[in-house]
Amino acid sequence: MTTPSVPPFLHQPLAAPPLVSGIFWRGARLIAERGWCRGEGLLHVGSPYRPEAASLIGALLWAATGDARAQNVASRQALSVIRTRVDPHRTAPFDDWELLCAWNDTPSRSRAQAIALLMSAHDAAVRDCTGDAQPSHAPDSRTV
Repeated sequence: MTTPSVPPFLHQPLAAPPLVSGIFWRGARLIAERGWCRGEGLLHVGSPYRPEAASLIGALLWAATGDARAQNVASRQALSVIRTRVDPHRTAPFDDWELLCAWNDTPSRSRAQAIALLMSAHDAAVRDCTGDAQPSHAPDSRTV
């Protein structure tokens, strides 16, 4: 299996962002550097502490806790924020976990889309923190 190169924007050092934006950035970097996976209930491939690949949820959990299976307050907040980006009007009849699993496991979904979703959430969180709230130009996926 060939590992694609890491996008240049993920090589830049992370400058003390708010906690949740750091989770999005670390999750995007994990997927970009190590890989992305999908499948019913699949959170990671390999060790939960150093995954070889991770789903959207697995990457968020790992980025928040260091364990692709563990949850804490920060990981639940990150899941909720990503859910809002996927379903901004909260019309899907699923909880955050189910909706993000469905988004991740959609057959047409790609690794690049998972990275783009996480980076758009990171950018929005940084903008919100700095008070520079401008609309994001990154496309939000509304496909479940």
